[in-house]
Amino acid sequence: MKSPENIQELIQLLSETTKSHYNSILNNFDFNTIEFQDFESWSSKKYTRNCLYKDSQFELLLLCWNEGQETSIHGHDGEDCWVYLLHGEMEEVFYSLDDSNYLVEERSQNILPQQLSFMNDRIGFHKLRNRFNGKSMSLHLYAKPIEQCRFYCETSEQFIEKKLKYDTHKELIFGVTCKLI
Repeated sequence: MKSPENIQELIQLLSETTKSHYNSILNNFDFNTIEFQDFESWSSKKYTRNCLYKDSQFELLLLCWNEGQETSIHGHDGEDCWVYLLHGEMEEVFYSLDDSNYLVEERSQNILPQQLSFMNDRIGFHKLRNRFNGKSMSLHLYAKPIEQCRFYCETSEQFIEKKLKYDTHKELIFGVTCKLI
């Protein structure tokens, strides 16, 4: 039976281990048991960042994307990031800096439902885009939480530091709440 409470099982699994096991947990967890409707938030202007859980070790976010919505090119402030696509189709574009500190597109890949992607600053920078003809939803796990990161400003062609914020937050287990910044 689908239930919004089943997300607590995932949070419990993540809380009881280290980030070296996150990939395995996300690849083996049955996301079909979770009803995400209570956590969804949609905007016609931008994708939304909906915090499901945050502690000192990790944060778990549900991102809701309308057709064509995308992130800026960005890094992850030294932290690891896993993206699990729940519904829709996303394109992930990877970038690096060349010897002259210019941004270079390396490659892109499509992420299909029930696929997991991994990113961190050692790999480079990336951008995510909803390629689906409709809405997409993705689950993002950051170890440790990311308070700010570098975004590439296409107008100035420079990276800028940007403080991150949530569009919504839910209190789930352990009495921990994601702070709406």
